[in-house]
Amino acid sequence: MDNKYTKKTKWHEETQMDRLSDLPDSLLHHILSFMDSKYAVQTCVLSKRWVSVWTHLPVLKLDSKFFNRVGNFRSFISQVLDHCETSNILTLSICSPKKNLARSLVDKIISFAVSHSVQELDLSLKYPIGDLQNVFRCQSLRVLKLDLLCGLPLPNSISLASLKTLILCKVRLKSENHCFDLFSSCLDLQNLVLDRVFLTISDIFNISAPALVSLTISKITFYVAKDAKIMYYAPIKDRKVVITAPRLTSFSFTCYRPMSLSMDNSPLLENVNLSMFRDGLFYTREEGSFMFLIDMLQQLGNARSLTVSLGLVKFLSQHSRLLEEQPFPFSKLESLKVLRGRQSCKKIPPNVLNFLVQGSPMAEELLRKFQKVCKTEKCLTAISL
Repeated sequence: MDNKYTKKTKWHEETQMDRLSDLPDSLLHHILSFMDSKYAVQTCVLSKRWVSVWTHLPVLKLDSKFFNRVGNFRSFISQVLDHCETSNILTLSICSPKKNLARSLVDKIISFAVSHSVQELDLSLKYPIGDLQNVFRCQSLRVLKLDLLCGLPLPNSISLASLKTLILCKVRLKSENHCFDLFSSCLDLQNLVLDRVFLTISDIFNISAPALVSLTISKITFYVAKDAKIMYYAPIKDRKVVITAPRLTSFSFTCYRPMSLSMDNSPLLENVNLSMFRDGLFYTREEGSFMFLIDMLQQLGNARSLTVSLGLVKFLSQHSRLLEEQPFPFSKLESLKVLRGRQSCKKIPPNVLNFLVQGSPMAEELLRKFQKVCKTEKCLTAISL
């Protein structure tokens, strides 16, 4: 009887053993890195073993959606940064798109990133006030994501030697220079995303990056500043985007209306994605819009894979007479996709289809396969060889 009781007790103790606490710190840090830091910090109440585990986390994720009051969120950020004992932070992510953070706290976050050699910094903030320029002093950064609904005064050039990925979203870039060249000193920059960026610049926006492989430009807007508070749309014919990226292989461009774009020396370009929103059809009669688009297509002629939106197809179809006078742009095309999104279209106009594929040595095969493919919910047509 005693024997059975002893075995049962032993078995019960073994099943109740805290095996998680026996794991090494490095593995615990890895596990906690997948959750928001609010819940990682709460593990300190589990036992003495867990009291300081969170203070050495290599990944800090702080999101205001897990807090009912903005004051509590601000206090939590400050406490986490004060108690962090990790000298090299892999990732610091602060997300507060609906709640303002105090200037002193924003400055503290950026100072923390610089002093703790943060490698990936992700800031999504509503109207942040602070010395945001100090972000560009953080030489340890490999990935920088800024989603800031505010103006961002910039240096003439960003010089971050280790930076590989830069994502700018809803940022207002300001410069008085005639030729705005921001990225040329980022010698290792490979991925660049400009999403809903507002540009208040004089004439030319230069994107020059010797190692750039992937470039995404989505809905950028040019403004002219009348004074400190009033801005208005700049005439599209007076502004130009110049891209110099000899290693570029992937290019995605989304716009409401065509704009002047120059792409020099991109012999490795393979994948091109061009989208034009239906609202942009309002601008089809604007002077030079059609030729801006034709000029852009000609400069992307090395593409082997092309994806276009139905909005862009409709834009081209509205200029049928001028389209027939233009040379075929794509000489190496092997794949074509037409995305319809929420728009409806029974078929692609033959003159537009011919314009896109006839420059390719595989044009006949592409046209033949075009007739055989089936429509899907999001992809109207997809053909490839």
